[in-house]
Amino acid sequence: MKRIALIIFAVIANCQLPIANCNAQSLSPHATPASGGYFSAGGNSLSWTMGETFHKSLQSGNLMLSQGVQQPYIQLRILNLKAFIQGYYRSGGQMAAILYNTGNSTDPTACDSLTIELHHPASPFNLVASVKVILHTDGTVTAKFPSMLPVNSYYIVLRQRNSIATWSKTPFAIGSSASSFDFTKQ
Repeated sequence: MKRIALIIFAVIANCQLPIANCNAQSLSPHATPASGGYFSAGGNSLSWTMGETFHKSLQSGNLMLSQGVQQPYIQLRILNLKAFIQGYYRSGGQMAAILYNTGNSTDPTACDSLTIELHHPASPFNLVASVKVILHTDGTVTAKFPSMLPVNSYYIVLRQRNSIATWSKTPFAIGSSASSFDFTKQ
């Protein structure tokens, strides 16, 4: 009971009067599961993660609350990327399947995991959104951002666990339909 009272006090302390003008953070839901994916067809969608703790989803009418880290997106902003990691590159436009070869993925084309960030095009280049994705051996990546991401131009940043962050040369327009960006041509 003391913990609930402390949380309520902390929320009220961060609000301005009247209570309806609360300040809050906006976080992009993402998980780092062992495996998972997203599928959409015929107006229906299915998203899943494996290797995560099971959480129950509550639904009332058209409202749904997922207590876990996997949150449904009604629509997505899709960004298709192409990039190669120098140390994994073999030849002929192919990289080694590091995640698959080490037993960390069941996908034989899984090379490595990346974090894709979108940064505001003007100084101080604030982070707008980020997602964790799997880089495939052919250098392709599909990043799925929530539909609440404004249609705008952003710097695209690739972060890999063992390399320096790589930024796009100029801001790139992320539209309402799927967009494609090729780091190999920069």
